Amino acid sequence: MTEFKRCKQCLMPSTRPGLEIAEDGICYPCKAFEYRKKIDWDIRWKELELLCNHYRKHTGTYDCLITVSGGKDSMRTTQILTEQLDMNPLCVMIDNFSWSEIGRQNYYNLSDRFGVDMICYTPNRKYMKQRVLEDFVQYLHPARFWDEILYSIPHEFAKRFDIELVIWGENPALEKGGLNLDDPSNALKQIDSHEQLTKTEAKRKMKLKINSIFLDHYIPWSRYENAAFGMVNGLKTYDNLWDRNGMEYFPFEQVDTVGYLVNSYSKYIKFGFAGMTELCSDAIRHKVITREEGLRRIRDYEWKLDPLMLEDFCKGVGLSEREFWGIIDRYANKELLYKDTDGYWKLKEEFLK
Repeated sequence: MTEFKRCKQCLMPSTRPGLEIAEDGICYPCKAFEYRKKIDWDIRWKELELLCNHYRKHTGTYDCLITVSGGKDSMRTTQILTEQLDMNPLCVMIDNFSWSEIGRQNYYNLSDRFGVDMICYTPNRKYMKQRVLEDFVQYLHPARFWDEILYSIPHEFAKRFDIELVIWGENPALEKGGLNLDDPSNALKQIDSHEQLTKTEAKRKMKLKINSIFLDHYIPWSRYENAAFGMVNGLKTYDNLWDRNGMEYFPFEQVDTVGYLVNSYSKYIKFGFAGMTELCSDAIRHKVITREEGLRRIRDYEWKLDPLMLEDFCKGVGLSEREFWGIIDRYANKELLYKDTDGYWKLKEEFLK
């Protein structure tokens, strides 16, 4: 039987893979956020400066590699490394399932604003579409392929360009809940614990002489501060352009692609939560909204799948919408969800508290 209980401070549920909720009813991300108050961030910053001093080459070649998407977090990370730490980075992005026009503008703005070299890695699109369809049908996990290459391709490029320092923005395990939190600054440990990492890939990474770190270990990470910084530096958002079924509350989130967001809806069908829960939980920790307001947004929006997202996804992988909903019905977690009279899967009332 599926156990579903929410953190009593935020709204993250116990069904999120890897999330721990302690006996006091508080999840690890909330505890980690509270622990920030005890961290001496000046010392952490000095540690980051020393790290950069060690890897800075002064030869015109790349000092580090930054994983980017062109969004708010990419802009803040790139600004810190270039303008505050005097590093010469190579920025690497994994190409999207499909692009929004705003996403393209933000991607190019990153280089226009900070003067960095960028590589957008486009995987074999024929194979990519096959994998997305297979993973959707077999696992209801359409982003499985991206998870694999997202955590492997940047290190391959680092090896090719003789780069020994790879920098990621936030540690998803620390910010949202997950595995390998004994060394939260070490990205390789988090990557090696990823469920889709093959044994061959794991062995190859052990041979790479790369220091792979999360920036949120060294600075107090905030999506809101990153968004504010981004918007005064050219970041485009969906504010007043597209009603994304509740995502208008977070116009700076997931603006680079459309159909990819079906992955978030897939989590809702399997685990009873999706991106709205994660975003509202983070907003609660930052005191942007109350827990009651977060619950209202979940109740009103999380069960909805935006029609543009559905259309873009089905067109991309070659599914009819009828086939799509048939697969959704097959995977729906009926211990958590019920289908209403209009045919929508919704979270049972006892889990909306």
